[in-house]
Amino acid sequence: MTHITNVNWKTCVKLLLRILVLYGLLFVPFSTHAQDYSFSLDKEVVAVWVNQDGSIDLDYWFTFTCDRGAHPIDVVDVGLPNTHYQLSNVSAYVDGIPAIKIGKSDYVDGVEVWLGSKEISPGDQGTVHVVIKNIGRMLYEDSQDANYASIQFSPTWFDGQFVHGTTDLTVRFHLPPGVQPEEPRWHGSPSGWPQEQPDAMMDDEGRVLYVWRHGSAAPDRQYLFGASFPKQYVAEGAVQSPPSGFEVLLGAIWGFARGCCCNPLAIIVLIAAGIVGLSVWGDRRRKMQYLPPSMKIEGVGVKRGLSAVEAAILLEIPLNKVLTMILFGLLKKGAITVLRDDPLKVQANEPLPEGLHAYEEKFLEAVKKDGTLSESKLRTMMVDLVKTVNKKMKGFSRKETIAYYRDIVSRAWKQVEETDAPEVRSQRFDEDLEWTMLDDNFDDRTRRVFRTGPVYAPLWWGYYRPWATATSSAGSGSRQGSGKAISTGSGKPISMPTLPGAAFAATFVRGVERTAGNIVGNVTGFTSGVTKVTNPLPQGSSSGGRSSGGGSSCACACACAGCACACAGGGR
Repeated sequence: MTHITNVNWKTCVKLLLRILVLYGLLFVPFSTHAQDYSFSLDKEVVAVWVNQDGSIDLDYWFTFTCDRGAHPIDVVDVGLPNTHYQLSNVSAYVDGIPAIKIGKSDYVDGVEVWLGSKEISPGDQGTVHVVIKNIGRMLYEDSQDANYASIQFSPTWFDGQFVHGTTDLTVRFHLPPGVQPEEPRWHGSPSGWPQEQPDAMMDDEGRVLYVWRHGSAAPDRQYLFGASFPKQYVAEGAVQSPPSGFEVLLGAIWGFARGCCCNPLAIIVLIAAGIVGLSVWGDRRRKMQYLPPSMKIEGVGVKRGLSAVEAAILLEIPLNKVLTMILFGLLKKGAITVLRDDPLKVQANEPLPEGLHAYEEKFLEAVKKDGTLSESKLRTMMVDLVKTVNKKMKGFSRKETIAYYRDIVSRAWKQVEETDAPEVRSQRFDEDLEWTMLDDNFDDRTRRVFRTGPVYAPLWWGYYRPWATATSSAGSGSRQGSGKAISTGSGKPISMPTLPGAAFAATFVRGVERTAGNIVGNVTGFTSGVTKVTNPLPQGSSSGGRSSGGGSSCACACACAGCACACAGGGR
């Protein structure tokens, strides 16, 4: 038995040695060859053109210096966001001369450009120009606003074992034609970037242009940039829904496995991290579901008579938006003044008007002496509001009641949109403001309705922006009109100032967004505090979550909610 074991052991050793030799013959020449590369990336400029069909065009300019004694730069790998492109749409030039060959890269998820006779020799500098047109499936629904499309993009970066020094990196986003200067939103700059926000301007084609520049960027680091703009400027169907948490996890595992398949331990660690991530995401989602289970028990008939705020609770609208609706309802009644919108500070007016809802009175009680809002009191107010709506809904059909109030929202917008007279349109928008705010497309519809013609400022406008005159509040360059007398129902006409429609809409929409973002410190934490009381987690239950990731040494693993994650990297 011992003899047989020794024979098997020797056989295994011989087989192992043969495998190692074969492995060396197959892979060592390539590794040695690749390790000879050494260069600096002196400058990188990339222009991202967002097309109306949802695709993008990329225009790269790389300036390399090949180190003395190093292997000539004969091929350049360019990582691309995804695989939805055609090689026939890729062109490349070296110092103005066409590259001899373009193909799928063996090193990164992207293309390789062979320089041919224009290879960059040791000690020399050269510029490589690469153009990729019509990369599809790049736009996703914005995670903060369903009416906006979002794009995020990472310029290609290079392997740190080959590249050294710093890079003058410029990233240019050309947004779709028609986007107005006040409409888009830039995403936060990458960590360590010298600009907090990009330079914004109009390009030669009249497009909104965002420019980020870093004179000493790391050539082997991934930098992520992004912007969002209204969906209306791209074709229907061009914007994709965010991937689910499960899709994100699968994408991360697949991408990681492709690049690091030789390390089973790394894959196990990634899967474990993904499970934890899914758990966190599911827990966060659960915390946002504040309706009590009893409200979801179907009764019979429609419950009429709910206010817009109560209807918002029935629709399970995010609580920061519900708080924003309450605030604007109080502004309309002259019960509150916004002293600052960032950070939000308010002041309760004296004397208070009569006929306030209970939740409005409790909102005012949450105003502290310094003008900020007590989140604990707001949370108590919300718990009481949810309980009140739940009590009112007992015996009624939630499904039928939701349809009823969605119809009210639709009719409110229809009245505003179908009115031609500016003064009447302004008045109807004011009267039904809280109902129109319940529409998922509130931002977009507000901008569209008031894009042209004047707007008659609502009577409460001074409470909302007391620090700005009617002239300046609608944006730079706007002018206050002479106004027109409008009946208020009391028999006394009031002359209301007019504002340019587009400027008013932009100012108002931005104000609503800013208020919703600042009214509580952390929406998830605030809502969780309400959910613990109104919809507590059943004992012994649990939930899942999500995770996403990416990298350059391993293949890109990108899947982002509300973005088009453009992982590009590697390089020789």
